[in-house]
Amino acid sequence: MLCLTLAACTTIKVDMPADVATPKAFDHAPTASSADAATGSDIAAWWHTIPDPTLIQLIDQGLAANPDIRAAIARVREARTVVTTAESALYPTLMAYGATGRQKFNEVSPPTVPLPVPVNLPPVNVPISSFNGSGFAAAWEVDIFGSRRSDAEAARQAALAYEEKLHGAQMMVAGDIASNYIEARSLERRMDVLARSITTAQRLQRYAQGRFDAGQATRYDIDRSKAAVEALGAMQAPLQSLLGARLRRLAVLTGQTPEALKALPRPTASAPADASVIPDKLPGILPSDVLERRPDVRGSANVVRAMAARLGSAKAEVLPKFYLGFLSNDGHLEIGNLPSAASSFTAWGAGVRLPIFEGGRIQANIKAGDARLDAAAAQYEQAVLTALEDVENAYSARHALDQRAQQLTTAWRTSADGALHAQKLFDEGSGLLQPVLEARLSALQREDDLIQAQTARAMTTVLLYKAIGGGWTAGPLPDKPAATAAP
Repeated sequence: MLCLTLAACTTIKVDMPADVATPKAFDHAPTASSADAATGSDIAAWWHTIPDPTLIQLIDQGLAANPDIRAAIARVREARTVVTTAESALYPTLMAYGATGRQKFNEVSPPTVPLPVPVNLPPVNVPISSFNGSGFAAAWEVDIFGSRRSDAEAARQAALAYEEKLHGAQMMVAGDIASNYIEARSLERRMDVLARSITTAQRLQRYAQGRFDAGQATRYDIDRSKAAVEALGAMQAPLQSLLGARLRRLAVLTGQTPEALKALPRPTASAPADASVIPDKLPGILPSDVLERRPDVRGSANVVRAMAARLGSAKAEVLPKFYLGFLSNDGHLEIGNLPSAASSFTAWGAGVRLPIFEGGRIQANIKAGDARLDAAAAQYEQAVLTALEDVENAYSARHALDQRAQQLTTAWRTSADGALHAQKLFDEGSGLLQPVLEARLSALQREDDLIQAQTARAMTTVLLYKAIGGGWTAGPLPDKPAATAAP
């Protein structure tokens, strides 16, 4: 739940928006007894729980080199410097100064006047002036009513909102890499199934041609088998194009050029890169936990707090402001031939400023701040509702896809068993080869359907982890992220 409060140091009262009501549990979420206990670190770095080194390496590389993440890191660093600027107004300003100078006018000749006798008058000498001095000054606005503290709080909350945008970018990059990787692996498996299907269909075509030549089949049998080969062959180019697109997308997401990733490492026994690496059991999580984990929800809450702090600062403008000042100077002054004179003084003072007539500016700023707070609260409410919807949809879709994958698994095994039985009848001389090949094609089609269902199930699992929100926390940022990643 969202706790919206201003800093206790301010004396300005701001009416905060009410919290958003959330359900106690998700309808399709697994219970604690049927789901593995998921810790915060497991959810934050969920890809490390998948036994696929290639996927883990790609996501870790993307988090380190993705341009969107690097841009988000730079914006966070900028927001943190704004916090420092805002907090500097809470402290006195101290300045030291020094000056020296010398001034001299040119000689001015006296005017020439007609006299009875010649008289030479000397030129007028203008004095030379020189001066030097040094000292320091201090000024401080005493923040009695919390205006400056509200400004600093608004800057801090804005910086936290930018950090949540960084976490959101990390979450999206990890999810996008996983989704494209799952699709790429699925396309590889489907292309393998397609190659086996084409081989079987070509064998069926040759068998139909042989029977036709022997007068045991019709032209229709040849045309049907030929059409099957052509239809299967037409599927190769689109699948290859889709695989290339996924590889190029993976390269860009990991900070590489599109052509850098030509192929994925071949699966091994320890890293099969198929549906077996996707967790069967999902993390059980409560709606309140989602609101604490989702970067967009947490960022929206930070924006609400920032708008509340800015409204408090606007309201403080109607109250007096108090100032303290201090000035100290020590120097010497010389004019013409006069002896040098020391000059030093110290001054201090206090002041107050109270607005009397501003032409409605202050009240207008207060109303504008109140409207911005209402808008931020509405956006927070929308973020909460969207987050709960995303998680519920992901749980529901995963539940449905689990059932579909189970049924397609049964259908594929039944088709495979049928192909084995047809082969056995053919080997015993009780059947023809055509039913055997057709049964094999049917089993391969069921296998392709199963792969697509498993892919959809895996993609939905990734969407669930993205909907849950990960759980990144604020931490130190790299001074200069890597510009590119090695292929």
